[in-house]
Amino acid sequence: MEKKTIVARAEVLEGKEKEFIAKAEKLIEATRAEEGNISYTLYQCPERPTMFIFYEEYKDKRAMAIHAASEHFKTFGKEIEGLLAQELSIETF
Repeated sequence: MEKKTIVARAEVLEGKEKEFIAKAEKLIEATRAEEGNISYTLYQCPERPTMFIFYEEYKDKRAMAIHAASEHFKTFGKEIEGLLAQELSIETF
């Protein structure tokens, strides 16, 4: 198994946390239904509630690419414009 992991960090504008979570929930549900997805979880930092991470696991590089090209991923990117305090930070392992 060639499992791939992504950690995506998001800092949202203060007061936009609930809106970000609502938009992320749609992405999470759709991503978990992808064939190559192992897990997809959003965490919010208790000390800094504007800080979030997505912890994502895929069965292989192909599954990760399918996710990145998906409509739900692209839609999420558009929907969160104006909610972020800075650009997403994405690390792949």
